[in-house]
Amino acid sequence: MSIAPTVIQALRFKGVQFDVVTHPHTATAIGSAHAARVNENQMAKAVLLKDPGGFVLAVLPACDTLDITHVSRVLHRPLALATEADLAETFYDCEPGAVPAVGEDYLIPTIVDEGLRHLEQVFFEAGDHERLVHISSEGFSRLMQDAEFLPISVPHR
Repeated sequence: MSIAPTVIQALRFKGVQFDVVTHPHTATAIGSAHAARVNENQMAKAVLLKDPGGFVLAVLPACDTLDITHVSRVLHRPLALATEADLAETFYDCEPGAVPAVGEDYLIPTIVDEGLRHLEQVFFEAGDHERLVHISSEGFSRLMQDAEFLPISVPHR
C-alpha cells in the first residue's frame, strides 16, 4: 500500500509540505519510530476512542500512554478503546491498525496531547505499516487547526 488518499488530501488541502519516510514493516507506532530511526517523542500515534455518541481520535506521543479516564472526564463522555472492526470501517483507505493522525479529515473530532504542540517536527502513520509522514511544527499546527489540545497522556511506564 502507500499513503492513504485521505491523508494526502488533508495535507494538500491545508497546504502542508511533507516528506515520506519509509521503514521496514512494523505493527505499532513506537515500532515505526524505531524502524525509521525517529525520536519517539516526535512520533504521533493516533488512538480511536468511542462511546454511544460516536468516535474521538486521540493523538499523542508514541512514547506516552493515553489516560482514557482523564479524557473521559474532561470530555464528559464514557470513552473506551474502539474495536478493530471500528478501525477498519472508519479508516477505510488504510491498512488495518495503521491509523493516521488526521481524524478531522475522516470526520472524527480530534484531541491532541499538549506535548506535541511545540515540537520542531512531527511524524505519523501514513495509512500503512511501512511509511511515515514527516511535517514541520507549523505544518502540524495547520493540520490540527480544528483539533483541541489537551494534556491527555502520561509517560509510558
